[in-house]
Amino acid sequence: MYKVVICEDEDIIRKGLIFSFDFQSLNLKVAADFDNPISCLEYLKDHDTDIIVTDIKMPLMSGLEMISKIENRKKYEFIILSGHSDFEYAKQAITYNVTEYLVKPLDYQLLEVSLKKAITNLNDKNLLNNTKYQIEDFPKVYKDIKNDDALLQSIIHYIKENYMHKIVLDEVADELNYSVSSIKNKLKEHDLKFNTTLNSYRIYKSIQLINLNRFPRYEIAEMVGFSDYKYFCAIFKKYTGFSMKELVQIKK
Repeated sequence: MYKVVICEDEDIIRKGLIFSFDFQSLNLKVAADFDNPISCLEYLKDHDTDIIVTDIKMPLMSGLEMISKIENRKKYEFIILSGHSDFEYAKQAITYNVTEYLVKPLDYQLLEVSLKKAITNLNDKNLLNNTKYQIEDFPKVYKDIKNDDALLQSIIHYIKENYMHKIVLDEVADELNYSVSSIKNKLKEHDLKFNTTLNSYRIYKSIQLINLNRFPRYEIAEMVGFSDYKYFCAIFKKYTGFSMKELVQIKK
């Protein structure tokens, strides 16, 4: 259940919204409501929130100014309420990547559409964060490697230095002066397989390249060691749960 905070200085509108709109039907909970942005900002420092519904023109501070002061704005979804259909307000709201800009008097059907959009965005963010955790926090590659486990360190180091090239396990064994069976057994001790470890690191590096927003997808495939673009796409989907196109769209 996602949590909603409402910031609206007009009591009739704020309370009417809380008691008249069925947030629970959307699996939402109104966690708190405020009649001024200062109190809302203080609350956000110590409480988890997902969706913020806020008026624009309020005492002490505007809703947009409040949004500008919120840390980690990208983790929230914002719905702006305003009695002003002024383009400048809407334009500024867009710069803060708000989910929706709704003009008063509030149409509850439009609010429902906006909240459903916010929920979809939050679901996508959660999926993306889970994917990033699974790939970028790949513990058996980046962490928990004992300092005295020289062979495992050598295998991981070799992958990190050569992932962009074609890698054959026989060649790795020759380079490290170990048998293929020794390498396989060492990885097995850590519940790993060579190809899985290699592909995980390649996908991790491909996500870093996607974040740079400089290279076309087929070039990224080549840069992380895949000569077959279709095969790369299949591996990327398998390891992240997203196609590259889907991941790029979610991150925008």
